This record gives sequence, structure tokens and C-alpha cells, in this order.
Amino acid sequence: MQNYVTKSKFTHCLECPTKLYYKNHENEYATSQDDNEFLQALAEGGIQVGELAKLYYPGGVEIPYSRDKTVSLNQTKELLQQDKVIIYEAAINHDLTYALVDILVKKGSRIDLIEVKSKSWEKGEVFYNQNGSMKPKWQKYFYDVAFQVWVMQKAYPEFDVCPHLMLIDKGTPASINGLHQYFKIVENEEGRSEVKLTENRADIELGDPIMKAIDVSDEVALIFRGEAREPENTLEAQGFDHWVEGLCELIRADEKYPVTIGAKCRNCEHRISASKLNGKKAGFNECWKEALHWSDKELKKPHAFDVWYAASNRYIDDGIYLMEEITPEYLDVDEHTLYQQPIWDEGRKQRQLAQAMKMTGRHDASEVVLPGLFHEMDSWTYPLHFVDFEGIAPAIPFHKGCYPYKKIPFQFSMHNVYEDGRVEHTAEWVDKRKGVYPGFDFIRELKSVLEQDEGSVFMYHHYEKTILNDVKGRLQESEEPDRMDLIAWIDTLVSEDSPRYLIDQQKLVVKYYYSVHMGGSNSIKDVLPAVLNESNVLKQIYSDPYSGLSLKEMVLCQTDPEGNVINPYKLLEPVGYGIPDAADDLEIELGSGETISEGGTAMMAWARMQFEDVPNDEREKVFEALLRYCELDTLAMVMIHQHWESLHGSD
Repeated sequence: MQNYVTKSKFTHCLECPTKLYYKNHENEYATSQDDNEFLQALAEGGIQVGELAKLYYPGGVEIPYSRDKTVSLNQTKELLQQDKVIIYEAAINHDLTYALVDILVKKGSRIDLIEVKSKSWEKGEVFYNQNGSMKPKWQKYFYDVAFQVWVMQKAYPEFDVCPHLMLIDKGTPASINGLHQYFKIVENEEGRSEVKLTENRADIELGDPIMKAIDVSDEVALIFRGEAREPENTLEAQGFDHWVEGLCELIRADEKYPVTIGAKCRNCEHRISASKLNGKKAGFNECWKEALHWSDKELKKPHAFDVWYAASNRYIDDGIYLMEEITPEYLDVDEHTLYQQPIWDEGRKQRQLAQAMKMTGRHDASEVVLPGLFHEMDSWTYPLHFVDFEGIAPAIPFHKGCYPYKKIPFQFSMHNVYEDGRVEHTAEWVDKRKGVYPGFDFIRELKSVLEQDEGSVFMYHHYEKTILNDVKGRLQESEEPDRMDLIAWIDTLVSEDSPRYLIDQQKLVVKYYYSVHMGGSNSIKDVLPAVLNESNVLKQIYSDPYSGLSLKEMVLCQTDPEGNVINPYKLLEPVGYGIPDAADDLEIELGSGETISEGGTAMMAWARMQFEDVPNDEREKVFEALLRYCELDTLAMVMIHQHWESLHGSD
């Protein structure tokens, strides 16, 4: 089968043409996107947005997917002979380039080429830096459109092509209930994700449009002139024509573009850990071996890119490739006082040095607990409340009045720790209703369990605070009779001058704590197994069965054959419906610009339960799994606290 430079391949190698070779040899080279298409679709709603966009351009003809590209090309060519036509997934090609146009509108000799993205946008948003170059976060979208325009102009030079980027308008709320529920994601027989409409097209009520088609002719022209950014490689520097034609030549010759390493490699899709290669090769390893003449020995060493908040550009410019090359002098940190000070407060460099020194054996591997942590602990008010929220931020809202990508909470868990050390799973709640906005009842339930005392309240990272502020915004626009009371109560948790302002446990980790078992991560899913590995107290407590409101008789401290503690998240039963396990490394960028790395399991599971086709017994099983998942999140926070308390007591 003939290989082509498709629009996805073009954007895949936008920063690095070498990746085109690895992409064309997917059977040999692993990527971080392997087996993740369905999860990506579930998480970001991209193909749902694509289907919604088609409904905004009714009456079109869809070109069915075919492995034989000539079939799609011929169908498109025939339709383009009509004077007026709307085509979905129009197929175009020139030489070895090939593109499917999301929506093509032809009127006479004019073609509106519409690329649909789940990326969010708001009126007045600027796409350019002050120097006139294109902002990096927008480049892949505009270059995607530019590639399609280039192919279209080469394939059909007789037409005037006007390019558009159709985006989610995050400033426009849904004007109807149930908009999201029209678009159900399924896997077809070939394993491809697709949308199944839950109603006939003619019966779907769309309400006010939540998407905007933006004319991007100027942006495409800027790209064609080579003025949108500094060229990333020699091919790009030769101009857009030479760039695309050069990629075609690489495919034709089945050759790899000469390797150049750089900061771009840090997040390369072909940078895969050995445990996840599954018999395939890692393109990152090949590149770095070739560029630096490395052996497998160097590749097994901790990489400089894996330092927490690695300054990748600086490291590359200074020839720093391995963590062992990062020194106290390089970071300008006093090595001798690194562990004696009360807090790491000089930006990130102290914590970075601790990681680099301990992970490379230059300092012993013992955990670090700075004394400032104990000073903060002494200021807390008992009982301590550890809360975790689960929510969803869909591109297409579920409920009337909700804005795209605004967070909607549907679940919480709370553990209490009392002054005598007792631990109690005090409360849990999940909204099982379909088609009802859960945010207001979520706040009411949470308020009812937290207003019984003045104990300190803990979250992990800022997600909970963001949720509360988003619901506060909805309340301000609502006519709920108790809205003023609920808003005032939310302010007791989110206002910095409030004595009960939410305490972020992750910030405590960053400022005061480090274990080599965490690597460069502060995710609770990495900190939890780290403290379990470090703490004999926790091992003793959780080697016995634990029971809460949903987790029952569960031994949470278990070890593998090498004696390492198994991540408790891996002990949870899967949710099902193709949704990833809670411990899976799911990291997906949403159209809002945010990244899902935690809570993705719960988000996708709850969204799936909003559709009518799930039997009631299966729904209950999923909700039970969600409650266990959320309970473990708050228990994880408790375990971290218990470990610190055991060290405080022995201090």
C-alpha cells in the first residue's frame, strides 16, 4: 500500500522531520499514542465536535472511509463537478500528499475549506506574538490548515480556496439540555473510533451555535511566506513547497531525515520506556544513539529531561544530556545546606538538585523531609478533612447554561483524621442522574459534611479549588434560592484571606518532601507508592485489610516479587467500557489547553453513564467502581499525612 504525507503525518513531524520515518514504520516503532485513539476520543471529545460541526452545515454528502484512497478521491472528484455541494471528509491529493477535509463547501469556483478542531477559542483572542510570529500553541492548527490548502490548490488550481478553522467558542453557553448526549463514541469493527448519533439528524435540536468558523486566510498566507515562525529544520527553511515536496521524497525513498536532537525531544511521541515497547523499537533511542554515539548504557541512565520542570532548552544549549551532569554549581545551589533549610523556596532549583543528586547516587537515597513541614502541620485545626473531587470538562456541554470546557463536579470523597490519629472515611457522593446538572447539589452535599466543624480542609493540587470557582460562577448566573448562601460558603474555602482556605497537599510535597521513588513526579499516583515504600508505619497499618464506605477488606500494601510496594491504584478493579485503569499513564491534552493526567478514568466513566443504552445493573457497577476510585484518592492523601505525622512524632 502506497504511503502518503497525510495532514496527520505532516503535523506529527512539524518540529522534527525524522519522526516521519518512525510514523511510516508504525509496526516497528512504538509511540506514546499506541492503542490510545479510543481513549483520546473519549477524553477530549474531538470526533464528537467534528460530528457537531457537520450538523452546523446540513445537507452534506459524507465520503465513507475506505482503505483504498483512490475510492475516496474519485468520489470527491465526482462531487466537485457540481456547482454547489457540501462534502464531509472530502479526499484530495497531489503527488504523495493526501488530506481529508473535514467540511468542504463549494459554491461555483469558490471552496470554503473548513478544518474542525476541539480547541477552545474566545472572541478577541490573539494568534500572534508581539513580533508578528505565530504563538506556538496555535501553530499545529494553522499548519494543519495550510497543508490542506496547499494540497487543494495543487490538486484543483481552478478553484479559489478560502480556509477556515472551526473552533469551540468557550464564551457561548449551551442553550439547550442534552446537547452532548446526541454524540455517542463507539468503536467500530475495525477498532476505529466513530460517533453514533443517538437521534436522527432531522430530530436533533442544536440550540445556539457553540462553534465558530474563523477565516484564517491571513494566517495561511503568513505560513506560505515562511514568516509564521523560525524554521525548525533545513527543509522548512527552503519554503513551504520544498518542505512538503521534501517530505514526499523521504517517503518515496523510504529514508530517515538526518537526526538533530534538541529540547523538542523531551516530549517526543517516540520516547518510550523499555517496559512499554512490547517488542517494538524506540525512535528516541535511535536518534540519541546516532547523534551522541550513545550505547544502551547511557540510555539507561536518568535523563536530564526527567528532572522536575526540566529546563530543556538550557540543558541542550549547554550540552547537558544526563542527570548526572547537573551539578550544584550548574544550578547555583548550596549543596551543603540543601537538606538543612526549613523550606525549598528559591524557585525550583533546590528541589531539582535534590532529585538529580539522589537519583544519580551522588547523595544517599534516603527521603527528604524539611523541618518547615512540621511547623505547618502544627498550625492545622483538627479534625483534618481530606477531600477529592471528580469532574468533567466537556467540549460539548451536557447541560443548558454550561460553557464548553467548564468543569462540572459529579463526585466527592472525604476522609477525616482526628487528633488522636483515628482515620475515618466520613462521606462520599456521586450523582447518578442522567441529564441533570450536578454542580449545585454537589455543593450542597459537600457543605453539609464540612460545615459541622472548623477543621482544616486539604486538596491535592488546585483542581478542587478550580471546581469550586466554576460552580460559583454558575451559581451567580442561576436562580437557585440558596445561591447566596452557597456562594458565601464556597468563599470560605477559595478566598485566600479565609481561615479555612484550602490547603494544597501537593504544594507541601513540592516545598518540603522528596523521595527517589517519585522520580520527577509530584502526582499523587507516584507520591503514594513512594511513601508506602519509605514508611514502615504505613506498611504495618495497610498490610492489614482496610475498609471504608466503598473499599472493603482491601489489603493496600502489597509487594511484587522484588519486594517493591505495588501501586495501590493498580489493585483497583477496572471500570470497564474500554476506559483505562486508574493507574494507567493517561495524559491527554484537551482542546482547552489543559492536560488530563489524573481523574481521566472517572471523567470518561461518568460521561459514558449519561447515555441511555447502559443497563441499570451495569450503571451501578460503574458507579461503585467510581466510588472506590475516589475513596482511594482521599485515602492516599491520608497515607501521605500519616507518614509525615510518624516522622513528626519522631523528630
